[in-house]
Amino acid sequence: MERRGFWHVSSVLTKRWLVCEQALQRGPAKVSVLHKEKANILIRQKRYEEALPSSQKVVQLDPEDAYAYDKLGDILSKLERFAEAVKAYSQAIRLRPNLTRAYQSKAHALEKLGHYEQALATYNKALQLHPNNGHLLFSRAGVLKKLLKYEEANADYLSAQAAKSDSWLAACCIIAKVDLKKIAEAKTRLQAAGKEISNEAIEAEIHLMYQEQKMASLKSSPLFQPLCLIVREMQEWSGTPKQFKELLSTRFPDDLKKLPQSPARLLEVLKEITPALQEEGIAVGLPPETTLVTLTSKST
Repeated sequence: MERRGFWHVSSVLTKRWLVCEQALQRGPAKVSVLHKEKANILIRQKRYEEALPSSQKVVQLDPEDAYAYDKLGDILSKLERFAEAVKAYSQAIRLRPNLTRAYQSKAHALEKLGHYEQALATYNKALQLHPNNGHLLFSRAGVLKKLLKYEEANADYLSAQAAKSDSWLAACCIIAKVDLKKIAEAKTRLQAAGKEISNEAIEAEIHLMYQEQKMASLKSSPLFQPLCLIVREMQEWSGTPKQFKELLSTRFPDDLKKLPQSPARLLEVLKEITPALQEEGIAVGLPPETTLVTLTSKST
């Protein structure tokens, strides 16, 4: 049913596009309106390359139409021609200085170009018009993070959350808010390693810190060290889940006391710590992927 609806809409749009084409061929009456309609139809069909000439024609025919420049900027952005998009949005803003949407779109295009200071200045102008716009505040916070202005970014996230534009935005603000302690730790680590400080590098370092913390937690399992010792001595071992428990009971009874006593639950713990064992060069095979539980040194 949904597919039939899609084809129906597509067919209607195609017919409207053909009507526009025929009208444009007949004569100059309402040419600007027809080009607008044609561009809108092609945009809805995501045919941005084809929509571009019509959109450009509209601004040629009506150079005082701010919304036409805004639309042209959108098409250029979709085509990832961001420098040209910035020019189109700037023209829209010149014609209508209160066109908030054009400010936001221009700032986004500047971000894509890596011009973060200019993007920030553009968001600042938009927020002068609408200081409580949650979406603008959220977007500006993203630019502030790129500029390593994390405290200001957090302030914007809090303001955007307080604006209560919608629950989804509020949730995004909570997720995006910066942990300043982690930022400081990541910066210290990067500086100690002589690495460049950037928002991307800091985010990557925080991710690495998280992975290290997670790995340390897995290695603290009472099952980790016994298995490392077993594989170091035997190089490889295989057996049933019951035999696996018996092996631990014989070799490491004190450690086994800290672990689940059911063989099935014991295998769940083994599965959990597998990434840590793999980091130590130990390959793990678990049913049902393998017939038996297997532990193998990757050096063999």
